[in-house]
Amino acid sequence: MDELSTFSDQTPLIDLLAPYVRRRTRQGRRVRALEVSGKDREILQAISDPAFTVSGITNGVLRKKLCSTPWGAGRSDKQLSARITRHLRLLRDHGLIRKVPNRRRYQLTRKGNQLTSALNAMLAASTDQLIQIAA
Repeated sequence: MDELSTFSDQTPLIDLLAPYVRRRTRQGRRVRALEVSGKDREILQAISDPAFTVSGITNGVLRKKLCSTPWGAGRSDKQLSARITRHLRLLRDHGLIRKVPNRRRYQLTRKGNQLTSALNAMLAASTDQLIQIAA
């Protein structure tokens, strides 16, 4: 029920993004930083779809959703599937999604919900709105 409720937080965006925009180590291996406004933006927006709250995130559904975007354009189904798999691992390592036991599905975590909501709000805000908030 928490994931279905609207998200409200007064944390500055810089503090919210800080843990994800730097490289980290997870189980002895290095994990690259997320580029939330760069190459990882489209997959982060895709996983924030409310339809995934109930059914969960799968590689196949993400492949259908991202195949027509610049993120997935020009790739075969197999290449796109491999790219999505690598990004799902990256999102798991950052704690934004978790695997559903005994399924090939993932759920957005509270941190993932917080980050994707902030990202969507940031991308939807106009420059004037951002300047008024900063002032």
